[in-house]
Amino acid sequence: MDMNQAVPAGTDTPARAARFDYTPAAADYDKALWRYTLGTWPGRTRYLPLLGVAAALAFAVRAWKWHFDQTQIVIAGTLCAMAVIVVRQWGRRHRTRDQFAAHAEHGACLTTVDEDGLTTTGTSGRTLTEGWNTYPWWFETPELFVLTGSMEFFFVLPKRGAAAPEDLERARALFTRHLRRL
Repeated sequence: MDMNQAVPAGTDTPARAARFDYTPAAADYDKALWRYTLGTWPGRTRYLPLLGVAAALAFAVRAWKWHFDQTQIVIAGTLCAMAVIVVRQWGRRHRTRDQFAAHAEHGACLTTVDEDGLTTTGTSGRTLTEGWNTYPWWFETPELFVLTGSMEFFFVLPKRGAAAPEDLERARALFTRHLRRL
């Protein structure tokens, strides 16, 4: 069957490949990471152990200095929480920079989404093919499709690069069929 032929609704045959032509932008990676961190359960729960360590540290300071009053305990807890927030923001910016740099080295990209996964070809001449098992989860924002396995790696596919409006629906259908939505 020709993958470029229209597929009648309600059939189980593979959908035509979706095509996206775009240039990676740092702002896209920042939006994707922000949405992952605040809008998905893996992103929100990632720092719970770090917050637990901060609470334990505040308790340890209290145990070490028994003469602290309630105000001083609140101040120590607030300082520990602020330290967690600073570390979290630093880590977030660092990961965003790394993710963008890895993708931007391809230059302008042509990504094809089909039944086998994703194939990205950049103006650098490099081609990257990823199967569906590489990214078990996906989510979308108004501007992006984001495929992820964790906060450490993800693939950002800007919707602005869709060759045709139908490609957005094709990609969404393929993601829904092969990945778990966050």
